Amino acid sequence: MIHVLGLGLCPVHRSPEALNLIRSADLVAGGRRLLDELGITEDRRLALGSMDEFAARIRDRAQDGNVCVLADGDPLLYGIGASLQRFFAPHELTFHPNVSAMQTACARFGLPWHDCQTLSLHGRSDLAPLYAALSHGSLVAMYTDQQHSPDAIAELLLERGVKGWRMHVAENLCSPEEKLTTLTLAEAAQRHWHALNLVLLERTEAPPLTLELGLDDGALAHDQGLMTKQPVRAFALSLLRLTPDATLWDLGAGSGAVSLEAARLLGKGQVVAVERQPERVAHIRQNVARTGAWLVEAVHASVEEFLDSHPSPPTHIFLGGGASAPVLAQCAALLSPGGRMVVAAVLLSTLEAARAAFTQRGWPLTVHQLMHHASSPLGGDLRLVPSNPVFLLETQKTSSDT
Repeated sequence: MIHVLGLGLCPVHRSPEALNLIRSADLVAGGRRLLDELGITEDRRLALGSMDEFAARIRDRAQDGNVCVLADGDPLLYGIGASLQRFFAPHELTFHPNVSAMQTACARFGLPWHDCQTLSLHGRSDLAPLYAALSHGSLVAMYTDQQHSPDAIAELLLERGVKGWRMHVAENLCSPEEKLTTLTLAEAAQRHWHALNLVLLERTEAPPLTLELGLDDGALAHDQGLMTKQPVRAFALSLLRLTPDATLWDLGAGSGAVSLEAARLLGKGQVVAVERQPERVAHIRQNVARTGAWLVEAVHASVEEFLDSHPSPPTHIFLGGGASAPVLAQCAALLSPGGRMVVAAVLLSTLEAARAAFTQRGWPLTVHQLMHHASSPLGGDLRLVPSNPVFLLETQKTSSDT
């Protein structure tokens, strides 16, 4: 039998049942700090190391004895529980929950956590999950590490232009040195923090414009109407078939309207809006701030420059402008296998270039023509005013094309 015990944050959280299980166990496994704190003798202890070896030794001892695996807080909230589930079937593990650092911090600051989005930054090289949480939630809890300290997080958020949030930092929870601090992002960026901390970000101000599908074109900053209009955005997004964790490149993003509505559809992915005109990049950043779509990253570069930098491959590409043969070839090469791509074309030459590029690769291709009419007052009645026709080419990278 394998018991996975959450020990909470301090001794008062440990139930008599949990302590009895530890005392009667043939093997007690966990981090050295917990093993030392509980006085586990060498003949009964297994310190956490390589997970493969750790799990193998637990399995060996559990065949003819009882094993307890110790965890700080709750084992199934960014704890050892998820790691053990990679090695053991559900019926082999019995979990004993306890009070987590996230729960404790929310209680200290009086913040209801039923809608809290919780994430861990331990060992992460990117903050995409954080930006996604800020785009969709009002309370975000973060387990930090030395690289992602509260001041470093605050600096990154300020560089992104994040507004309307404040930071709560809980240091040394449940210890005599416990310290609770609430401050602005700018203030947090100037402080030094204890290594044991948990960060809560609380929304203090709703964005001026609700992040939703069908955004009003007139409410967005744009360059003399140079933007993908709402009917085209709706159709293009449906053709992209974005998954919740997608990575979308919006190339030739203009005002960023497609990126914003894509952000509404993504739960934990990321959107990169690439635009070469500096005034349009400024518009994208204004629109991100207006809607709170912080998972949209605005990149000032030409499409060619961006593609030449060899960024991590996307799962989806929307090419709204500059669909030359070389650009199409680079997009095709960088797109993840099975990834989807939609190209918007107004000119027949662009249509033919894209059609040829995908046909030569043997990718499945469907060409759509979209012509939208909207009502306009005329002589006390209404008339229909047509927009320019737009071609949308949808395709998907075959798994054999690498």
